[in-house]
Amino acid sequence: MALGDFFKKLFGSSPKEVSDKAETFAEETLEKAKVAAAPLVDKVEDFVDTAREKVSEHIPAAKETLENAVETVKEKASEYAEKAEEMAENAVASVKNAFANDASEDAEEIRTKAEDVIKPADENAD
Repeated sequence: MALGDFFKKLFGSSPKEVSDKAETFAEETLEKAKVAAAPLVDKVEDFVDTAREKVSEHIPAAKETLENAVETVKEKASEYAEKAEEMAENAVASVKNAFANDASEDAEEIRTKAEDVIKPADENAD
């Protein structure tokens, strides 16, 4: 029974008393928390205002920096596109010249062979 007496003294004799004590304790704790938090809430509000001002000061500079970066990227991309186009044109020209030279060499070889065939025929005809 010592344990039962301990809990009676600790919580009171009825559940209603326990409930009332718990409610009172919770209300007091909540009120203390509100009082303790009030200065912190003010500091947070001040911080938010200061941060908002600083961010709004830097937004135009950030925007300008981003615009400059985008412009630089566009210029570089354009330069590289032009270089790539020039390289492609050079490659096409090289291929055309290679085929043209090969075709000219082939035509010259065929002409030479044809002349070699025709000369003996002309000589035999005489």
